[in-house]
Amino acid sequence: MKVGTITTQIAIFALIILSLTLSGCRAVIENSVNKNDYAAEYNAKLGLAYLKQNRLELAHEKLLKALQQNANSVAANHYYAVLQEKLGQTHSAKKHYQKALRYSRNHPELHNNYGSFLCRQTQYTDALAQFTRAIKYPLYKTPEFAYTNAGVCLNKSGQPKNSEAYFRKALQLNPQFDFALYQMAVLNWKHGNIAKAQAFLYRYNDVAKQTPKSLLLCKQIHDKLGERVEADKCLSQLLSNFPTSEIVRNLSE
Repeated sequence: MKVGTITTQIAIFALIILSLTLSGCRAVIENSVNKNDYAAEYNAKLGLAYLKQNRLELAHEKLLKALQQNANSVAANHYYAVLQEKLGQTHSAKKHYQKALRYSRNHPELHNNYGSFLCRQTQYTDALAQFTRAIKYPLYKTPEFAYTNAGVCLNKSGQPKNSEAYFRKALQLNPQFDFALYQMAVLNWKHGNIAKAQAFLYRYNDVAKQTPKSLLLCKQIHDKLGERVEADKCLSQLLSNFPTSEIVRNLSE
């Protein structure tokens, strides 16, 4: 065999070895990335679970870990943004909402939550744009949330008639959606439609647990209708069930 041929064969063999080595490195790197992505999603879900339980310190620990594992995780940035707003860190919340949006596709819950955040910051036009994006997504499982949040935002921006249309749309989709029923009760109460307010509050009470706000509205409606006994019942429930609530503290002042 000629020397040149041997040299060529050695070179080809070396290239094959190099190629296999590089492929192996690439596989190790990709496997490591996949593990980090999986771990980040797992910790993000844990963080969300703690958020729902209002265990904010544990939520912060898990979500921060998720972001360390994958800084571009949509879920981790989304839930961390929710947490940051709860902690009063609105600048950080907005930054993480926007980062989540950069890496997300067709995520109506994210648009809905970001819209609610913007509405609380009185950025009503931008908020409504986010709600609209959520509503327009055809596979959104709970569009009644976005419709109702849009209605709340419109009401805050001084457009009560438009807000009612959104509440009604939410109730067309889900007639037992307690959030929309309560908003309709409040809206009608504020505009002097007492009988309608009472009807919507009754519907709300049929599907939801009483809250300090719903019991106060109950008292106000019965007071307006001259139904003293019923008004006193609502007040008694408010005082006994929610003695430390802000509403009860305000009544005592």
